[in-house]
Amino acid sequence: MKKFEFKLQKVLDLREFEKKQAQIELGKATARVNEIQEKLNAIASQRINVSSQMKDLSGFDNYYNCQQYFIFLDNKKEEFLQEMAKAELVVEEKRKVFMEASTNVKVLEKLKEKKLSDWRKEKAREEDREMEELISSKYLNKEDL
Repeated sequence: MKKFEFKLQKVLDLREFEKKQAQIELGKATARVNEIQEKLNAIASQRINVSSQMKDLSGFDNYYNCQQYFIFLDNKKEEFLQEMAKAELVVEEKRKVFMEASTNVKVLEKLKEKKLSDWRKEKAREEDREMEELISSKYLNKEDL
């Protein structure tokens, strides 16, 4: 019996490649979300630092400058929050593509497993038939003597 050959192996290989590509794209999108989150954390940290320094300052000019800086930080925060919302939508889209690619691979892998199982059963049946023929031929040869 010839060795097992899965006729859809090239399709499976292509789908596995597409899955890896989708996983890479999902990773990039997730990294972008993390990058934006780090920027938001930095803004929060800067706000805390300025607030603590503000207690030690006196004078209207210092107070005004701090308030202007807070406005600047709030504007930056809003920009990053908008970017975050867009980036999270991209992550969800990429996650859907990855899940679909994973499903496509799993379908073909299950089909391959079933075909391999069927091939092994057929191989075992063929080996059993060959053994029976061998035993039968030896038995018939003994009767001829």
